[in-house]
Amino acid sequence: MHKRLRGFGLASTIIILGACTGTPVTPHVAASAVPTPSLAKAWQGQVLIGAAVDEKNIQSQGTLIADQFSSVVAENAMKPMATEPREGEFHFEAADAIVRFAQSHNMAIRGHTLLWHLHTPDWMWQGKNGQPADRDLVLARLKRHIDAEVGHYKGQVYAWDVVNEVIDEKQPDCLRNDKWHQVVGLDYVDYAFRYAHAADPAARLFINEYSTTETAKQRCLLRVIQGLQERGVPVNGIGHQMHISVFYPRVEDIDQTLTAFARLGLENQITEIDMSLYKWKDNHLYDTRDNLLALQARRYGDIMRMIHNHPDVTAATWWGVTDAGTWLNQDAPADHNDQPLLFDAQGQPKGAFWAVFKAARR
Repeated sequence: MHKRLRGFGLASTIIILGACTGTPVTPHVAASAVPTPSLAKAWQGQVLIGAAVDEKNIQSQGTLIADQFSSVVAENAMKPMATEPREGEFHFEAADAIVRFAQSHNMAIRGHTLLWHLHTPDWMWQGKNGQPADRDLVLARLKRHIDAEVGHYKGQVYAWDVVNEVIDEKQPDCLRNDKWHQVVGLDYVDYAFRYAHAADPAARLFINEYSTTETAKQRCLLRVIQGLQERGVPVNGIGHQMHISVFYPRVEDIDQTLTAFARLGLENQITEIDMSLYKWKDNHLYDTRDNLLALQARRYGDIMRMIHNHPDVTAATWWGVTDAGTWLNQDAPADHNDQPLLFDAQGQPKGAFWAVFKAARR
């Protein structure tokens, strides 16, 4: 049976990908106006439309976010280095501001993330007298961290990315050979999920991963998930990051990927969607910008229509609000100007926006 967000009044946290059957025509919108109609309202009762936000853009773009989205996730404010930079010293101020904003606008809230190798603070690995921390100490610290963070947001955050980017298809056991793996062992993922479930039994718990459409990565993720299920670990779903391009992956591959995990009885969420005009690590535009933006809109449309066939998909979240704030332009060459989101740098709706709106069922 398909599991919609239990214990939460909204339908499900999903950011939907746009649908359109040709080159969309974007109507003129005054620079100061919030675009209408609302994506959140268009998709109400179907899927949640989400965005990654921070404490700054909920202030500068709060009206746009509240009008267009039905779900938010903190881009960085809930990651371990932000919430517990020093052992036992918790800072929830930035994340609390996002939660208050969401609650004031009746928006769903996703939590991201409780364990990620790139955002594990150094103190996690430091033992006494300059010695490395052992397995028992690391697990005790992980439990305290999860108890504190998930407990702080119990009943407010309906879903958590418990672990983020733990799969490595090049490893024989399919898990990244990082410090979590080296110090704790293969079962650190089990512990993270069990701790999160104990801290908030009503929360939906996800593994969040990138490149899930790639065959080797997908097989490894399926293998890890099946192992968790066999051991009775409380995992509810897969978060598919979907940092994709106008060139790849094929919609058919996304469709197959969602189906593969749905067959395990899992909920699917698209958690970090954006669609680059470039190929990965390639600063060359292979067509005119206008043609690529039109292709982007059509691709969002194709994906969105496909998602209608997946009741297992409960959320899709764009990784950002406007093109001005996309992570894809960070540390990029001066002539690199990606435009992967639904709103342009001025906050105006793009063809992709209208494609998403058209894709909603009436």
